[in-house]
Amino acid sequence: MENKIVLIFVLAFIPTILGRNATTGTIVVDVTTTIAETDENFICLTLDIWPHDECRWSKLCVWDGHASMLNLDLTLPIINKAVQAFKSLRIRVGGTLQDKLIYNVGAGFEGTCHPFQATKGSLFDFSVGCLYMERWDDLNNFFNNTGAIVTFGLNALLGKYKTQGIQWEGNWNYSNAEALIQYTVENNYQINSWEFGNELAGLNSIGASVTAAQYAKDVIKLREIIDRLYNNSQQKPMIVAPGAFFDEKWYEEFLRKTGPGVVDVLTHHIYNMGAGDDPKLIYRFVNSTYLSQVSSTFEHLENVIRKNAPWGAAWVGEAGGAYQGGSPHISYTFINSFWYLDQLGMASMYNTKVYCRQTLIGGFYGVIKSSTLLPTPDYYGALLFHRLMGPRVLKIDNNVSSDLRSYAHCSRGRSGVTLLFINLSNATDFIINVENNINLSLRKGKASNGQRIKIDSPREEYHLTPKDGLVRSSTVLLNGNPLETTKEGDIPNLLPVYRQSNSSIHIAGWSIAFIVIPHFVAPACN
Repeated sequence: MENKIVLIFVLAFIPTILGRNATTGTIVVDVTTTIAETDENFICLTLDIWPHDECRWSKLCVWDGHASMLNLDLTLPIINKAVQAFKSLRIRVGGTLQDKLIYNVGAGFEGTCHPFQATKGSLFDFSVGCLYMERWDDLNNFFNNTGAIVTFGLNALLGKYKTQGIQWEGNWNYSNAEALIQYTVENNYQINSWEFGNELAGLNSIGASVTAAQYAKDVIKLREIIDRLYNNSQQKPMIVAPGAFFDEKWYEEFLRKTGPGVVDVLTHHIYNMGAGDDPKLIYRFVNSTYLSQVSSTFEHLENVIRKNAPWGAAWVGEAGGAYQGGSPHISYTFINSFWYLDQLGMASMYNTKVYCRQTLIGGFYGVIKSSTLLPTPDYYGALLFHRLMGPRVLKIDNNVSSDLRSYAHCSRGRSGVTLLFINLSNATDFIINVENNINLSLRKGKASNGQRIKIDSPREEYHLTPKDGLVRSSTVLLNGNPLETTKEGDIPNLLPVYRQSNSSIHIAGWSIAFIVIPHFVAPACN
């Protein structure tokens, strides 16, 4: 649907503050310079590779519903329209089983690979699987029709053998990946980046581990293949690696061994909320101290890149909040957005260029729930972030409360600033005034030098709250109205309410708000 703007003044939605404490405070935005910058297409969603009968929990199949890249019905209207709503959504295709996936193309492989089969005792308890070229054709047609920007994860274990523990050694057998890339080039399929391997690096490798030296040697070979096969192409795909949990020493050695001109993007994975079946999981989503702990990972990776690979960029290649496929009771509900949107804001402050959320669909953490094919609250939060928060990140000074998480970006595609507020408290509402650091108050309407600013233009407010005030509701309200798709799978219009720019901002308990202030004076955004 088109995003039609309806001007609302008198009946504007104002979150209620009755029956709760109300704290008044001032947020100061540093508008003189940006502190970081994301990619224009920061939001990314993933498609994993698990077969539909993957059952890691007793009597509960996490991937039941044909929701992986191997078996998802790519003609479903809701899937297509959910991706198209972003206009240019990044999609990362990959996951645990990508390092056991054979491509049915090329000498020695075509006609010899078969679908995944549960195989106890094998790596990840599955046999080698198969990506048929008919399916690769269908996936690329889907990507082209929806405007997706694609990262595809390659099998990095082919040719290697297990030695001791989880250590794998040997040179990469690149022939199958080369055949897939050659097929992709010949068919003019647009792949933005090729990612090498999944969670094979460092101390927190999952299932299998490869040394930084061997990994570097293999990626250098991938670079040779990319340069040769895309020699006549106008745009050359990036190389993304290692798609692992951050291990500072491993990453540094890997970058030293590869050197410049090989790896374009350093990816890392984050599942900092804990196991999906942890009974204490829910409390972490409203614990500001806990949510902030992961900032050290972003900071350390940023430093590693600045020191060892100033030409490179940091991406979150996969993040699902809770691991083990997510939580069956939390991941698709409103409270999950506290973690997700907070981490989007946090990651952007450390020059993270792209953030890939696990998943578009599949597992319990899909932003489209596979059992109902309905978007979750996280889907709408991601869509608002994509549409409203521009790439340039501003520093924000928040001394109001640790329960009020706050982030500021230059607005996307227009002047002014967009703020993201997350209220982790159910006991306190916040009444916020916003100023900038050059002593320009929106409430006063003039600068310290007496110059008046334009405040008659309204600001836009997008308040997200859970249905019936229940944070474990799977229905989210936008400015008091439930967000629901049509029978045809159309995504609803995300309409703001309008308030005078010099009035206070009301942030209700257990709510999330995007505030767009079009005439906020911000030299850094010019």
